Amino acid sequence: MNHPNLLGAQLNEMAVRDRPSTVVGIPAVLTVVWMHWGHMATSLILGWMGYMFATMAVRLLLGWHWQSVQADPSQWRKSLNWRMLISAIYGLGWGGSMLVLNTGSLDVLTTFKVATLTAALGVMLNSMSVVFTVYMAFLLPCWLSLMYYIFFASGFLTPQDAIICGVAVSIFGVVLIGSSLSIARLTRMFFHGKFELDEALLKTQESHQREMQMSQKLAEQARRDALTGAYNRRHMSEQLEYQLSTYLRTHQPFSVVMIDIDHFKNINDQYGHDVGDVVLKEATLAMSRGMREIDICGRWGGEEFMCILPNTTAEDAMTCAERLRVIFKSSRFDEVAPDLVVTASFGVATSCPDDKVDDMVKRCDVALYRSKSEGRDRVSFALKGSD
Repeated sequence: MNHPNLLGAQLNEMAVRDRPSTVVGIPAVLTVVWMHWGHMATSLILGWMGYMFATMAVRLLLGWHWQSVQADPSQWRKSLNWRMLISAIYGLGWGGSMLVLNTGSLDVLTTFKVATLTAALGVMLNSMSVVFTVYMAFLLPCWLSLMYYIFFASGFLTPQDAIICGVAVSIFGVVLIGSSLSIARLTRMFFHGKFELDEALLKTQESHQREMQMSQKLAEQARRDALTGAYNRRHMSEQLEYQLSTYLRTHQPFSVVMIDIDHFKNINDQYGHDVGDVVLKEATLAMSRGMREIDICGRWGGEEFMCILPNTTAEDAMTCAERLRVIFKSSRFDEVAPDLVVTASFGVATSCPDDKVDDMVKRCDVALYRSKSEGRDRVSFALKGSD
């Protein structure tokens, strides 16, 4: 069964081959004209030359037009029909040269025309046999013109000689038809193999893309907390290491905010763990509303959250934490617990020379403990050495 894109590929290949085969025909036509000039009526010579050059120009135009329609499969059959028509007209021109430029004798001019016609049949065999019917459209008018010349118009062949020449021309035509069939079959095999290779490559690329997407999805899931969708502790630890190494290299400070939801155990005991889960999710949303795009927020563990604030001084970090505190306190849970008011305590620390990750986390814990011990729902800052 033929591939749906086979005809388009054949026509595209034919358009590529048409250009050189047409260009080769130009000196052949000019040579025939030059050899016959002065030996017969000038009008016949110029008429035949004009016919051939006009047909060649149309062949080149068909190749140019194909570039604009090759992406539209609905135009392929029409393009094929036009090619068959022009090929028949072209074949009639070459075969008709025996009739139009007939000298009526077996001379050098007649021999040269036969040689030129044979060469044209060979050149077109390579160019047109990509689609067998196109070459047949070219060959048939050539053969008919030549047979008419042999039997009715040569002027020098006896009936017996005409039969011998007709049989020889017919045998040569059968050989050309067999060669054309073979070329067309090999061309189809090539394109089918190419289509199969392209489809296999496409499937491989799609499979690789799916694997990459799955790998990225799994990697993203490995960095996320299953309940809240926020980054998990492992990812936050990696980001702390990265931010600290950046700070030690650039001396651009960054800050860390530790957040602990106040009385979370009481919320679970009084309202149930489902409501507690809602509170944790809302805490994640609250952080996203109050942070910049470059800030990194995640769940540190239980009801504790952490925010990493790149390029942020202690003063700016305190401002950010206070903004988050207000957002937390203003959150409402009307759908699950209309009377529930949630607050959180905050501990802030800013990077210092010779800091390690554990040092910053400890300072955040100290500041957070201070917020808890001083009544909760507040923001505290820990200086280096306060741990």
